[in-house]
Amino acid sequence: MTLTLYIAPGSSSLAPLVALEEIGVAYDVRRLDLAAGDQRKPEYLRVNPKGRIPTLLVGAEPVTEVLAILTYLAHRYPHSELLPLLEPLKLAHAYEVMSWFASTVHVAFAQIARPERYADDEAVKAALATPGEARFARTLADIERLAQAPGPWLLGEHFSAVDAYALVIWRWAERRQIDLAAYPAWSAKATRAFARPSVVRALRKETAQAPTHAH
Repeated sequence: MTLTLYIAPGSSSLAPLVALEEIGVAYDVRRLDLAAGDQRKPEYLRVNPKGRIPTLLVGAEPVTEVLAILTYLAHRYPHSELLPLLEPLKLAHAYEVMSWFASTVHVAFAQIARPERYADDEAVKAALATPGEARFARTLADIERLAQAPGPWLLGEHFSAVDAYALVIWRWAERRQIDLAAYPAWSAKATRAFARPSVVRALRKETAQAPTHAH
C-alpha cells in the first residue's frame, strides 16, 4: 500500500516526515507552497477538503492532522517504537503532550502567524498578535519543564513521535527570533534530535524543489 505525505516547508508536516524517515518505509512526498495558496487549489482540496497540511494518503485513504498521522504510523509500524504502545501509562502521557502541542501550542502560534484563521478585520488581526506572543512564550516554558525530565529524549530513553513533533515548535520559536538558549534542557534535547539521521534526511526532503520518492 503506497504512502504519500503532503507537506509544506516550515509547517507541522515536519513531524510525520521525520516519523516516516524513522520507520524507513518507502513513501512519496508532495510539497505544497502555502504562500502561493496550493492548499486551496481544487486538486489538493480533493485530497483534504479542509485545505490544511499535512495529509498522509494511505493508498487512496487520506489521514489528516499530525496526531492522527503519527498514531497511524506508530501502530502500522510498531518496530519503529514511535510511541510506547505496550506501556499504557507512558502512551497516555505521549498523547497528553502531543494533544497539548496541537490544541494549545499550535493555536497560540497560529494566533501570531495565521491571524486570518480567527478574524477578517485587519485591526482585530493586529490585536491578536500581542496576547498570542505571550501565550506562545508560556508554552515554551512548559516545554522546558517537560524537557527537564531524566533521559536524552522528551519521553525518556527513546526517541519518539513526541520529539519529532517538538521540533516543529522549536522551528516556530526560531522564526519568532526567540532566544532559545533560555531553555537549556529543551535546547540539549532539540540539538540531539536535529543531529539524528532521520531528522537530517527529513529536513533535506522538506526543501527539495521537486516531489521526492523516499526510501
